[in-house]
Amino acid sequence: MKTTRRLVLIGLSIGFVAVVGISVAGSPDFLFFSILFSAALAMIAIAELFPKSGLFPITFASLAAVYASIFALFVEALFYSLGRVTLGIAFATPILLFIAGCWWRRDQIRKDIAEPDIKGGRMGLLQAFLWQLPVWLVGLSVYILFGIEESRVNTDVTLLAAMGVIGLIVFAVSRDVVTFLIDIGLLLEEFVTRISRLTIPAFAFLSFYAILVIAFAAVYGLISRSSAYHHFRIGDEYRSLSFFESLYFSVITLATVGYGDIVPSSNLVRMLAAFEVIVGVLLILFGVSELLEYTHERQRMARRKRKRSERPESGAAQ
Repeated sequence: MKTTRRLVLIGLSIGFVAVVGISVAGSPDFLFFSILFSAALAMIAIAELFPKSGLFPITFASLAAVYASIFALFVEALFYSLGRVTLGIAFATPILLFIAGCWWRRDQIRKDIAEPDIKGGRMGLLQAFLWQLPVWLVGLSVYILFGIEESRVNTDVTLLAAMGVIGLIVFAVSRDVVTFLIDIGLLLEEFVTRISRLTIPAFAFLSFYAILVIAFAAVYGLISRSSAYHHFRIGDEYRSLSFFESLYFSVITLATVGYGDIVPSSNLVRMLAAFEVIVGVLLILFGVSELLEYTHERQRMARRKRKRSERPESGAAQ
């Protein structure tokens, strides 16, 4: 069962990285496959080296997505003329050195994972900042050099050298990085466990939300088709709404988004849309309040249950 869960987590995480990778690369080219395979290799390697790593695949996928986004901005600003092969190699270098660092310090990392105070015990915000600081300094240095001499900085050698230095930094702090990510994974697992307890009330809230959306959509559709006067403007055209358009308009109105692609053109519909906005705001306020009250009630019930279970034990001790 644990093996299946781990494979599912790795698969979902790789899928997430694939979506980010194709968005960053723009097409399934060398850079995309470099993002995908290097991140997948890291997740599989960590799962094999440290079986008790929990939700590490998800936390690493998040880190890889952030890294890919920053890398894309870095390349777009400074290394816009380089080839895709160079970019792919540059992206993968820190990840491959991270894997090497994890393997090199595998015994120490396993001891860290086995510690009972793994949840936020040793790895604070300051320590996380300290191992990221040299990485940001490398990027800042390259940016400053680019402003001084653009033609010499915008080269394959400069990018590969910069990513190589970053890779060596990651290699040196790989133990802290893994501990930090596993720490986040454990906290995320606890968060998911708490959220799962709210499944039923959250589903009830969403059901009521859906009923309101459909009810207002039906009214908008009836109004738009009930008279010769056009109550809506879609783009530059005044016409009646299809059911999908009325449903879409109801959703964005209840969510108070209002993109402006569908605009009410009569006072009747404007008043109805304003009323729906008020209902949506009140629904969110009362819905969140009820969810919090449900959570507090469960906590109170759990405390009462613990107290009742402790009373016989204290009486027996007397």
